[in-house]
Amino acid sequence: MSRPIILALLMATLSGCTTISIEKQSAINRMEEQTLARFEGKHAGLREKLDSLPGYLLVDMNVLKVPVFGGGGGRGVVVESATGKRTYVKVSRMEFGGGWGGRRYKALLAFSSPELLKKAQSGKWIYQMGAEASAGKAAIEGSSGQLRQDTGYEMFVLSEGGASATWTLRTIRLKPYRE
Repeated sequence: MSRPIILALLMATLSGCTTISIEKQSAINRMEEQTLARFEGKHAGLREKLDSLPGYLLVDMNVLKVPVFGGGGGRGVVVESATGKRTYVKVSRMEFGGGWGGRRYKALLAFSSPELLKKAQSGKWIYQMGAEASAGKAAIEGSSGQLRQDTGYEMFVLSEGGASATWTLRTIRLKPYRE
């Protein structure tokens, strides 16, 4: 193998960029519409609020936790309200701490901070301490990020199922797909 090919493969591996197919984009778009409708059923006026903010992130997540370690992942989209720009993202989550279980949920972060929106669009690492408990479609959670007064976002969660009880240190990575 020639050096330029090896170098190109190495750079692609290190950059971590992956592509997303039109089919996966369409599936994320359908999930987004259905989920926003469900969120709006619980929070009247949510779509108007989202339109008035810089943008939002909506992800579909699966998380599994066994004693000491846990992880999960999902896909979603970052939408910039003013332009309609859509950035599709892959989300990875790793945990270290106590607890057990698995759950599926949808998370919506409504950004009041343009800086946080830009970070979500370009990729971001998030570090938190947190606790979660869920059973079926009922869930409660808290994280170190919620201790700050002005976080630059408001978070909404729809539990989809599963059961878990955890208290962990977690790392969450948003990574944009290449189109």
